[in-house]
Amino acid sequence: MKHLSIILLFSCLGFSVQKSTPQDDHYVGAVVEYTVTGNVATNLANYANLIKEAADQGADIVVFPELTLTNSSTTFEVPLYGNLRDHPVPALSPDLYDEFMVTISNAALQNDIYVVINGRELLDCTVQQAADEYCPEAKQYVFNTNVVFDRTGKVIDRFRKINLFGEFSHTPALRPDLGVFETDFGVTFGHFICFDLMFQVPAVQVVQKSKVKNVIFPTMWFSELPYLTAVQIQEAYAYSLEVNFLGAGANNVRVGSAGSGIYSGKAGALISIMPGLPTTKVLVAKVPKVPGQVTEPFPGPIYDDPANHDNLKLITDPSLPSHVTRLLELGSQEFTLVDKDVSCTFKVTLAQREGNTPVYYRAFVQDGTNTYARREVGVAACLLVACKTDDVNTCPYRFNKQEEITVEKLEIEMRTYENTYNDTLQCDNIEYFPVTVRYNKFPLSPKNFTYTVKEKDHQQCEPDDQNTISVLQQEILSRKSRETLRFKINVPQNELVAFGIWGRVYTRDVDHNKGASEEDIQNFNTLLDDIFISGMGESCFGTNGPDLITGHYRYRAGVFSGVRSYSGLATGGTRICGVFACTDEDRKSCGNRLSTYISNTTGIFEELVITATMPTPVLNSSLATDDSIVYPVSSKVTIMPLESKDYSYTKAQQNDVTVHTMTLTNKMAELYTFAIWGRRFATDGQDADPELPDELGDLTPAPGASTVHLLSNVLFATFVAFLCFTF
Repeated sequence: MKHLSIILLFSCLGFSVQKSTPQDDHYVGAVVEYTVTGNVATNLANYANLIKEAADQGADIVVFPELTLTNSSTTFEVPLYGNLRDHPVPALSPDLYDEFMVTISNAALQNDIYVVINGRELLDCTVQQAADEYCPEAKQYVFNTNVVFDRTGKVIDRFRKINLFGEFSHTPALRPDLGVFETDFGVTFGHFICFDLMFQVPAVQVVQKSKVKNVIFPTMWFSELPYLTAVQIQEAYAYSLEVNFLGAGANNVRVGSAGSGIYSGKAGALISIMPGLPTTKVLVAKVPKVPGQVTEPFPGPIYDDPANHDNLKLITDPSLPSHVTRLLELGSQEFTLVDKDVSCTFKVTLAQREGNTPVYYRAFVQDGTNTYARREVGVAACLLVACKTDDVNTCPYRFNKQEEITVEKLEIEMRTYENTYNDTLQCDNIEYFPVTVRYNKFPLSPKNFTYTVKEKDHQQCEPDDQNTISVLQQEILSRKSRETLRFKINVPQNELVAFGIWGRVYTRDVDHNKGASEEDIQNFNTLLDDIFISGMGESCFGTNGPDLITGHYRYRAGVFSGVRSYSGLATGGTRICGVFACTDEDRKSCGNRLSTYISNTTGIFEELVITATMPTPVLNSSLATDDSIVYPVSSKVTIMPLESKDYSYTKAQQNDVTVHTMTLTNKMAELYTFAIWGRRFATDGQDADPELPDELGDLTPAPGASTVHLLSNVLFATFVAFLCFTF
């Protein structure tokens, strides 16, 4: 007789994690890649869970992306000079603050961790504000704002975005104050937001004036080839400014947003992600307090399945065809391209691989400006870029493995403007970045290239000169001085989409925004609605807390040992212990999927362990093979299996039975199926066992039928240990 039993155990496990101290040579940083959803109640619950997850992994600080907490119609207040002076911990004075502030403050306090969030901050200047709160007009202002909480839940800093990316319903910071805060582990951080990275203030000033070596960067970046894809520019900034850089990216692949990472100066990415699928993930790494001095192994980039690469929308620089350019040929070549006062010498050897239809490559040079969100920005650049054909309009081109060409040698020498120092801003007027990107959307590791630049000469100007010499005149005078930069690959490369030096000449920047029209504001609000609604699905929340309506998976645990039918055409012996998704509470909905893919529809398993005891396989002497076999099986809602790093599987033989243990290690996996699945070949061809009657759906069945247990109506944070026995 077959014997079936199932036991479900629910438990909470505690962690004891040592926090970093000023004496340590490192700290533990965490950033969150977060799938955009317009449901603020879901976001708050998810943020609290993710803060705990980061703390459980030993993080001292966790950073969230830009605009993924609030939606297009919600705001919160950050009264830095008002209530927060007397009541700095919102968790301890919940009646004084918005739910956003209270929830995050409480999560920071409960988990003993620094937290950086970003959202839409309301400043109501139609009512009396604290004396130090600047209110130029009696109106309501909405800012794009970072808020920093310390381990006690206290608000210790606020930074308002200075450079808005077409955010016409937001107001840029009324004063260009820098975001800087200190921590109890001996590290001072600077922080800014997304499009701010493109500008001298604050991206360069916060590092050089405030002398910080650690930068925090919430972002909702829209990646642009060939210079400005998310992980590419994050890593290049950390490399050039020689800082540790914690970048947390909003994930909305449909509109082109993705990319997060932790980078350490010239060591590159300690961990990074650039996914092609909707992804929420906590990235954690040990960060050396001296950027680049990494002494321990680190995860590095987390690559996604090549089949998913094209899901992430990537835009291209529309100005590229207008730049000075030259088409490369197979073989070795050396030539110089010049645009105004920038010259680029290229030394390149290309070798076609056998059987390939290769991509083309072009060299480009630019000395001028580009325009982003009505902001004209100064650029000086030298670049090698892949193209689909010999037509310049097909550049850049992210090719595939079948189109690879081997770049055996590549060296770029750039003669360009020598840097000058801005005494007023206390930072450089030009920054050059080594930028690379491969067809997998990630940059080259710094160990694969060499980048050298002449030591910067900070030219000082007397105050009188500053008053009499215009910015343009200063630039003309500086052209007498030249700077030489060299950038080359260390080993041959097959995957290069772009490789070059991208310089920002901040003295040329011009802001063409002359105030937002009503049409501008309406268009931006429509864009926000589109971004946030795309992630909402069909769930809603009532006044009594989370109430699952539609659009979320339920989960059941099941065990089966018997004979099943395969589409009515064949039968086979099967043994299963598993957890699987259902579209509603009816067990007959298990195995179905929602009609369309929607992010944030799966559960968060704080712990999921399946221990299955099954008969040990016996050798069939006539066939010289075992009479049964067991596999660990899994599936995400994308119908792709979990990666091997997302779970562990072990088995231990105990005489005539074998104990199989399968443990989920990635609690944020979009889990659809997680099971130990076996085949018993001796019963193949027998009649299939009967289905369990509906009225016995959650009871122990007769031998041969399946046991199915409803884990939870809304399973978003569950600890499950699942033991099953099949014979």
